[in-house]
Amino acid sequence: MKARSYLPFGGLSTEQNAAEKVLKPDEIRSIGRSLKVAALALGFRGTTYYYGSRAAFEPSPYDFNRITQAFDTDGYVKQAVLKYKDLFWKEGWEIVGENPDAVSYLYRRIDLFEMTMKRPFSEFLMEVSDQLIKYANVFIVKARANISDFTKDKINPISGTDPVAGFYLIPTEQVYILRDKHNRPKSYQQSTDPLTYSPNERDPVWSADRVIHIAFDKKPGRAFGTPFLASVLDDVIALRQMEEDIQNLVHRELFPLYKYIIGTAEQPAEPEEISRAAAEIENLRAEGGLILPYRHDVDVIGANNEALEASSYLNHFKERVAVGLGVAPHHLGMVMNGGNRSVTDRLDASFYDKVKNMQKTFADFIRINIFNELLFEGGYDPLEDITNSSASDRCFLKFKEIDVDTQVKKENHIIQKYVNNLITLDEARLLLALDPDMDEGQTYAAMQTRMQMDVAANQANLTAKSNDGEKPATKGKVNLPSTKKDIGNKSRPANQFGRSNSSNIKRTDDLSWLPAIEKLLENDYNSATQNADKDNAQS
Repeated sequence: MKARSYLPFGGLSTEQNAAEKVLKPDEIRSIGRSLKVAALALGFRGTTYYYGSRAAFEPSPYDFNRITQAFDTDGYVKQAVLKYKDLFWKEGWEIVGENPDAVSYLYRRIDLFEMTMKRPFSEFLMEVSDQLIKYANVFIVKARANISDFTKDKINPISGTDPVAGFYLIPTEQVYILRDKHNRPKSYQQSTDPLTYSPNERDPVWSADRVIHIAFDKKPGRAFGTPFLASVLDDVIALRQMEEDIQNLVHRELFPLYKYIIGTAEQPAEPEEISRAAAEIENLRAEGGLILPYRHDVDVIGANNEALEASSYLNHFKERVAVGLGVAPHHLGMVMNGGNRSVTDRLDASFYDKVKNMQKTFADFIRINIFNELLFEGGYDPLEDITNSSASDRCFLKFKEIDVDTQVKKENHIIQKYVNNLITLDEARLLLALDPDMDEGQTYAAMQTRMQMDVAANQANLTAKSNDGEKPATKGKVNLPSTKKDIGNKSRPANQFGRSNSSNIKRTDDLSWLPAIEKLLENDYNSATQNADKDNAQS
């Protein structure tokens, strides 16, 4: 039942804490036996490396030393490997997972590795990728030590007496593998040069549980992966031989062969003439000439465009080398048959796909062989059922997109789907590898809307302050002079139709003074009428 709980489809009870998820030392052997796969097929043994019924350490069927020599001496091979390596780590990497605590824990362990290994962990990963690209094989040894005093995390080793404290590499070209008849590795040996160490020094041997073997293109039943450089070395040698032949051809053209004819059938050459001609040719300077009598004739052979045109053969072998290295000719600086942008873009995309496939395999091996063990040591369970409501502890090594142009096109396509109402916002963010939970108030559109609202409010305040005109009185009411003395009110009075160029008036709702004014006006009118009548009577 204990082993079943650690299977991906088993899951653990939610009541179990992190300490209960860690394998106890006494449970390792029983669980290991229950999870061991029983192999029925026999491992492949070539006739060259078959040592009889007794098992022995076997070397790689591929000459890794020859690959090393080609990388060190041939410019095309070295530049192609560097192209792979540079593109492999071009945009960097990160650790991702559903549980942020598990991700933070792995970063803390990596910081501890850098202190114990005395080197950046990213440099270690680059060295691992370098071995994989060159040899398609890499052998990583786990170094164990008691590191509990250097970390606040509670670490419980699941294999061995101490947890993993660091990693180091074995030179791939020196590794021999001891495996059983079912192709299961039992131990690894580093075969050293007998002239380097004392004869009584035994070659170092590691048990299989201490070594991580990562391989590309590993055929069934084989112990080693197949390096792609092994298939191109003969083409590189043929190209170099072709270049040497062309070099000899150029040398012959620069220093031509002289055909010196002395005498004719009617006038045969005298012995002393031949001796003098031989001395003249021996002392002849490359930029000099000959002054000959009528009986002497000199022809220069090889300088009349009669030599073999070898450029087409040279381009053919260059293309073979480029194809064997898995790169396009323009990646190595070769300009032979021309080409347009569309062709080069497709070749670049094909190269990117090949590197991405290598990155995926590399990340899977790192997750299975390094991350999972570290998570178990820290009390996390990378095999927990991801269908549970809680977040999974499984963590991944994620490479960032190396083909930025293609990434931009894909992201624009996803955005167009969202804009045209084909997908939701959460689906679009998931396709863009973003967290669906987001603060919409921090988006550009929301910030722009707030800014526009602030601008409109400020404009309204300014308008209210500058709009110092007063509305006229309604029908049946009397207008009063304006109490505003501002220039704006005088020059451009405002009403319900906007500002006017005429002077504005002030209305009032208090009409208690109106009867008094009317009475005074009426009295003035009556007195004026009476005075007028008196004047008329007198006249």
